[in-house]
Amino acid sequence: MVKPITKETLFMNCMDLDFATKVELEHWMATFEEKVWTEDIMKELSKAGLVRRTVAQVWNKQNHRLTSTFEYEDENAYKACQKIIEEKVMPKALASYTIKSRNNRGVIFYDYRSWFSYPVFLNKTSKGEING
Repeated sequence: MVKPITKETLFMNCMDLDFATKVELEHWMATFEEKVWTEDIMKELSKAGLVRRTVAQVWNKQNHRLTSTFEYEDENAYKACQKIIEEKVMPKALASYTIKSRNNRGVIFYDYRSWFSYPVFLNKTSKGEING
C-alpha cells in the first residue's frame, strides 16, 4: 500500500548501506523483501505513518552501496516506525546480512516535484508551516 506524498510528509531518514562485496549486495537486493522488509512489515509501517520508502543502488562510487530513504508523516510517525524497525526489522537484518549502515535524519524544508507539466514547490516557513 502506497500512501500519497503530501505536504504533510516532513520527516525523513536517508540510510547508506555498505556491503563488503558485490555478491553480498546482490544477495540483499534479491532477498530483502522476503527476509526482512516483508509485505506485513511494510503494511505495519504504513499504518504507523511511513509514507514512502525508496531503495537505490549507488552507481557513482567505486563501492557496493545502496541508499534507502524513508519519508514519514510527522515526528510521531517517525518514532512509531523506529520502534517497529528496532523490534521487528533489525533482528532479521542483522541475522541475514553483514552490512555497515550510516543514517542521516532530517526535517524536509524544501521539496520540488514535477507533476505532469507543472512544477509543485513545498516550502516550510520559519514558523514550521507548509506553503505549497
